[in-house]
Amino acid sequence: MRAYRRVASPDAHAPVTSLELFFDLVFVLVVTQLTDLVLHSHDAAGYVQAAAVLWVVWWMYDGFAWLANNVGPTTTSTRVPMLAAMAGFLVIAIAVPEAFGEDRWLFATAYLLTGVVHSVSFLRSSLGGSARAILSIAPINLGICAGLFLAAALPERLRWVGWAVAVGLPVLSFVRRVEGGFTIRPAHFAERHRLMLIIALGESVLAIGVSAEGHLEEVGYLVAVLLSVVLISLLWWVHFADDVSLERVEDVVERPEGMTGRTALIAFSLGYLVLVAGLVLVAAGLHDAVHDPAHHLSWRFALTMSVGAATYLLGNVFYLWRLGIGGRRWFVVCALLALLVAPVGHLLGGSWLVAALSMVLVLSLLPVVRDQRTRTAMAEGSATSG
Repeated sequence: MRAYRRVASPDAHAPVTSLELFFDLVFVLVVTQLTDLVLHSHDAAGYVQAAAVLWVVWWMYDGFAWLANNVGPTTTSTRVPMLAAMAGFLVIAIAVPEAFGEDRWLFATAYLLTGVVHSVSFLRSSLGGSARAILSIAPINLGICAGLFLAAALPERLRWVGWAVAVGLPVLSFVRRVEGGFTIRPAHFAERHRLMLIIALGESVLAIGVSAEGHLEEVGYLVAVLLSVVLISLLWWVHFADDVSLERVEDVVERPEGMTGRTALIAFSLGYLVLVAGLVLVAAGLHDAVHDPAHHLSWRFALTMSVGAATYLLGNVFYLWRLGIGGRRWFVVCALLALLVAPVGHLLGGSWLVAALSMVLVLSLLPVVRDQRTRTAMAEGSATSG
């Protein structure tokens, strides 16, 4: 029985597997459905519901990043559960728009089954004390499921009670520091989260394509599409082309003492959640802006896109700060600028707001470009003197 439960620990520097990338494709639909939920929100309550769904779904989804970090899906016995969980997440993603409504029972049931697969699979870990540590997380996960089933059983006006339980329990785990017993492979963990963010950026591209389909022969739509691609590219640049910060992150990741569970949870699990939340809001705004470039955005969608860009910038600051990396406080100023340009979308139109936010992101990247030039000059000077 013990031999069945345990699997060999993955190599410390083993890369993300193709099955993990395949698994992450489901996240495209999750983000798409969350964007749709935001688009069809009629008031602040809709945004709160979208935030609650994102929080709960991300908690379990990111849990599988922790799982693959400990139990590499490289054998039949580890791949089949991952594929089963992928099917469960597909059902969860489909049910997202009606998670508070008609599909609430389906959402809760799929979440429970996926959570069971996660916990049982984690028990096979032979990496440090992770197999024991999952036992401290399992009650939290079961409690979230109980909250979702409670919400499904209650009348519509009281469903927030069950959702409050589901949302509050992960917060309790933060307070209790239940992540302390897990062992982390830092390089794999960082790479997996970066790839998940690429998936989320892909949703923004999908939003552009769906909104402009059948209208590219019209100049206004073509301009809106091109401006949107510029904005998405700059969002990518902020996180992935900052060589100086990435090098510092790698220094943290490759420290001999490794990465603590607390750092992994706060910097990556929580930090990347903030980044994804920002991209969901940006995607919702882009969808409306590209859908009809000539019309002036409502205040709701103008603010949604601006808040999304600001959230993304602040998420980068938070993620780097938690890793002990400073030097990007300028992003905070640019986040404020992103909020201040929201009226442009309402007064002039969606394409104008996309252009204004792109200019804000260009401003945010000026210190990044400066640092990279300084680093290049120093490297060239060292090579010359050598």
